[in-house]
Amino acid sequence: MDENAFYETEARELIKRIRREKDVPYWRLAENLSALGVEMEEQALINRVNRGRYSFAFALQLLAALGVETLEVPRPPRAGHRPKAR
Repeated sequence: MDENAFYETEARELIKRIRREKDVPYWRLAENLSALGVEMEEQALINRVNRGRYSFAFALQLLAALGVETLEVPRPPRAGHRPKAR
């Protein structure tokens, strides 16, 4: 996988992965977004997150609504190098 494809995949999957890890249902995420001033119906939110096509600003709002305070930027695996187990 080239670096661009790696980052595109990571960007699409980041919010979904964090939401699952934190066990936040979409209805709760929609409520948390509303508290930040972002009004969105649950189904519209599900569709948008699953498509993985949104602005970086919206990604930051999602991360804030999920309670993320810090984020480690993923690095693509180097050729011949195995990534560390998570």
